[in-house]
Amino acid sequence: MTITSRKSMVPVVVVVSSALLLSACSTMKFVNGPEMEQTTEREQWHHLGLNGVVEFSRPMNLKYNCAQQQWDTATIEYSFLNMIASVSPAVPVTLYNPWTIIYECREPID
Repeated sequence: MTITSRKSMVPVVVVVSSALLLSACSTMKFVNGPEMEQTTEREQWHHLGLNGVVEFSRPMNLKYNCAQQQWDTATIEYSFLNMIASVSPAVPVTLYNPWTIIYECREPID
């Protein structure tokens, strides 16, 4: 690589680095009573589109997913992996935007 081609790579590296640093990850955690040690953790993606206006997935039903157990915690996060899987042809518009839902089920404490 010559010095000229290295100099032309600098703006590209700066733009890509800035985009990665400015892309935000997000996490929301919901807790149902006291957190327990003995839980079963499960994970699934929730699929959204058009900047989160359209839900492609059905809404999460923790009572149904935990069956005979109670839900302990539910964490919804937008991670780096979710960001890579997103489809955004134009910066302000996202056509596909997956979020990860991590939920834990426990034996009933009532």
